[in-house]
Amino acid sequence: MNAKIRRHNVVTASAFLVAGVCGVAVALRLDAYAVPVWLSAPCGYAIASGLLSLATRMTESLATVTYACTEPGCTFSARLRWAGPVERRRWQEAAAAHPVHDIPRP
Repeated sequence: MNAKIRRHNVVTASAFLVAGVCGVAVALRLDAYAVPVWLSAPCGYAIASGLLSLATRMTESLATVTYACTEPGCTFSARLRWAGPVERRRWQEAAAAHPVHDIPRP
């Protein structure tokens, strides 16, 4: 397994653990104020899932490379994840020289 993918998996697992601990901590703090379980459990779950979503987006953005067309106004772009140097170079050239430019008309 690639070292980058292994590091990504470790970071994602750590984020999952931290998000779960934060969710449980919020639920327990609400329980200390005599909030019913049917209210504190969804609050803890919402905090945990929000943190996990944020962490997942951050780790994916670190592993993703985006190449966009150099033509002003063109919306063509290619997003690559875990691509090798040859594949990245091929898509970089494709983004710079694709034949049809998707320029929005006013």
